[in-house]
Formats: sequence, structure tokens, C-alpha cells
Amino acid sequence: MSSIVCPRCGNQMVYKTTKKKNKAPTNQEIELFRKFLKSYQGKKRGLDTEMDNFIKHKDWREILPKLLEIHLNFNVTDKKYIPHLQTFINQRRWEMMETQKPTNLYGDEHNWRS
Repeated sequence: MSSIVCPRCGNQMVYKTTKKKNKAPTNQEIELFRKFLKSYQGKKRGLDTEMDNFIKHKDWREILPKLLEIHLNFNVTDKKYIPHLQTFINQRRWEMMETQKPTNLYGDEHNWRS
């Protein structure tokens, strides 16, 4: 812990200096994220900005290889419902996309598509 004296009131403030240091992404991880960024159809703010936002998640290294595959398998019919990439990352929308599977609630006897 470190202490700093406030310039206004002269009180001593104590801060924890246990800042978590993430390893920087490798070139391969940056390329994977660049491919995902290119395929994402919503609004984006740029590679560096979005990558910094994505790295804030503690499990980003586990998610990154799956992210492109999950997004390419997900079809959106109306593009106005695609969230901004910042929203997609902050709300961890890949978890919702991963678990979504179309189910037939009434069984196969009511399957009119086949």
C-alpha cells in the first residue's frame, strides 16, 4: 500500500497498489480479434479501442478463439438489432449467443418446416 498527501486538505490518503497487470496480447491474438472485428456487422470504434475493452475481461484469452466461430454461426436477419461492438463486449453477449439453440417446443409431429 502507498500513501499520498492530498494537496487540498493535507490529509493522508492510502491506496492499494495491487493493480492487476495483464500480459499484452500476442500477434496471433491480435490477428484473431482483427478477423472478428472485420466480420462483426455492427458499429465499431477501432481495433485498439475495442481490443483494450475486450482485454478488461478476466477470461478473454479463453473466449477469443471461440468468439469468431460463435459470431460466424449466428445469423441476424435485421441489421438494426445488431448492438455496437462495445455493448456486445461489455454485456458479454457471446454467452447468450453460445447458449441459443432453436428448439421445437411441440415435438417433431408439429414440425411444418420439413
